[in-house]
Amino acid sequence: MPAKKNRFLILFSSISLLALLYNAVFIYDQFRRIDNIRLFVSKHQAEVLDAFLIAFRKTYQQAFLDNHIPLDEENIKLLPVVTTPRISEMFAESIANRAMVRTVSDRPRNPKNLANELEKRTIEYFRKHPETKESFSMIERDGEEIFYYASPLYITKQCLTCHGEREKAPEYIRSHYDAAYGYKEGELRGLISIYLSQDNLKKNILALVYKNISLMLIITILFLAIFFLLLKKIYKKEEEYTRTLESEVEKKTRALEKKSKELEYQLYHDLLTGLPNRNALLNDMESGDIEALILINIDDFKEINDFYGHDAGDDLIKKLAELLAKECPERSCSLYRMPSDEFAMLLHEKIDKEALERFIRKLLKTINGHDFVVDSNIVHLRIAVGASNDGADLLITADMAMKKAKTERSDYIVYDASMDMSKKYKKNIEWAEKLKSAIEDDRIVPYFQPIVSTKDGSVKIYESLVRLIDEDGTVYTPYHFLDIAKRTRYYPELTKRMADKVFETFKDQPYDVSMNISYLDIMNKPTMHYIIERISQYENAERIHFEILESEGIERYEDVYACLKKLKSMGCHISLDDFGSGYSNFDHILKLEVDMLKIDGSLIKNIDEDISSQIIVETIVDFADKLNIATCAEFVSSKAIYETVKDLGVTYVQGYYISEPKPFCDLV
Repeated sequence: MPAKKNRFLILFSSISLLALLYNAVFIYDQFRRIDNIRLFVSKHQAEVLDAFLIAFRKTYQQAFLDNHIPLDEENIKLLPVVTTPRISEMFAESIANRAMVRTVSDRPRNPKNLANELEKRTIEYFRKHPETKESFSMIERDGEEIFYYASPLYITKQCLTCHGEREKAPEYIRSHYDAAYGYKEGELRGLISIYLSQDNLKKNILALVYKNISLMLIITILFLAIFFLLLKKIYKKEEEYTRTLESEVEKKTRALEKKSKELEYQLYHDLLTGLPNRNALLNDMESGDIEALILINIDDFKEINDFYGHDAGDDLIKKLAELLAKECPERSCSLYRMPSDEFAMLLHEKIDKEALERFIRKLLKTINGHDFVVDSNIVHLRIAVGASNDGADLLITADMAMKKAKTERSDYIVYDASMDMSKKYKKNIEWAEKLKSAIEDDRIVPYFQPIVSTKDGSVKIYESLVRLIDEDGTVYTPYHFLDIAKRTRYYPELTKRMADKVFETFKDQPYDVSMNISYLDIMNKPTMHYIIERISQYENAERIHFEILESEGIERYEDVYACLKKLKSMGCHISLDDFGSGYSNFDHILKLEVDMLKIDGSLIKNIDEDISSQIIVETIVDFADKLNIATCAEFVSSKAIYETVKDLGVTYVQGYYISEPKPFCDLV
């Protein structure tokens, strides 16, 4: 809450500061405009007076002419040229800003109409600029600021009666005045000069400015008060909403944690027997505290299922699990339920081959002599056992021994190093040579499989899959050569060739493309340096996805995280492949900050019929959605599977139902 309160104070302070800045600008603008306002008002007043005086003069002059009023000692006093000075004096005394209006000339008949120096300069200005209709400026006179306005007076036809040729002027004018004759129509005679005092106008404008400023400050204070109250109300509402949201998040988090634990339990345990499953076995085998592995397989279990039914078969599996648990000492042995009708035992104490065989014979005797009751019928089981204490690749060697025992119909076989190794070595050497030749001849090529959105059916990503083209044109999948490649010096070159061809194929394409990288690639600094260099030359790095196998043993998380973080910083996306197999560790997702979970095909291939798979996938999708992580179902091979995963909310699908992997040119 303190953070939100600080945000509230910062917002209010920011708005208040902006309001104060606006008021400061407004006040500055008001004072800045005082002179402009005074000039505008004074000019307007002067123009009105000027227009009035011109109308006044014309009216009186025309009245004298139209009524043939003789010019004599009395009547001449009524002419504007005589009355204007007196009117101006009275006018100035009667108004607040002491206006003075004069009609002046540089050669007047009445001395009172003689232009002063300012007016003479103005007359001269109008003579040089006959197109100018007015002149105005602020002047100072007797310590007082005055607005001075002048407009030119031109000789009209009426004026020529007294100011034209002297011989034609009225007798009174000829006898009393010797000057101001000989003018022509349109000639400049003088000025109308208007002087407006600024003292009262300035006071009035300042009063108006202060009034505007006061009004603005009052409005600002009211605005800030209302804004403060509204903001406070919003803050309280937000606090209430936040508390409610936090409560909901806490509930959802607890529910998610519970579901995550359930999911993790399901991923690491067999739901029928409650025993750890194959995923748990693979995890535990990484611990290093393993001396031997025993695989136990029920012979002809399909016939038992067919004869007694699947429920009876499940009951038999549970009873066998209980019996095996009694034969598996807790501290020195761990029991696991493997897929279908198979169990596994890990032995943690040092044991030689003879002791291992004794343990297996005792186990066989116990199982063979046990009466299993199924539907009131006694059933005796025949089992085959394969075991290994070879040290390396226990699961592979124990499985090899198991297969040999079943093939030879033996009760048990313990793996021996001489067991079929020559053929295996020969095959490995042949594939190593094929791989070397394919790299040298540029026969390592990418095939692509579309990844489709379940929302609209459009292709969003193409996954690149490595293929080896043999000399005879046969196309081989990684199943044949990838494991061999990882044990040779050719593997880094394989990754680089794929990167080159994938990036080259998609550089001008409007699609995203994904590429698999293994733990070996990430730990190989030259390989990752090469890939990062290629990405830096790629214009659309945000269209590149890297898939890392979830089932691979990741030992140095810090190195892996640093590498993937570098790829993400360049705009690339990270997917966790085969999720749901192998370790299925949720910690991977959080540590590696993945963008997509690719759900393993073992959970997808029978999902339209397997309720357990549906529950697991639904839980994975729910978990991913809450972390804003996309999901993709692999091995979608039929419409039924497609519709099932779509209904479960999976984001993308991939598999033969959509398209088998092909060269890119065959897909578009």
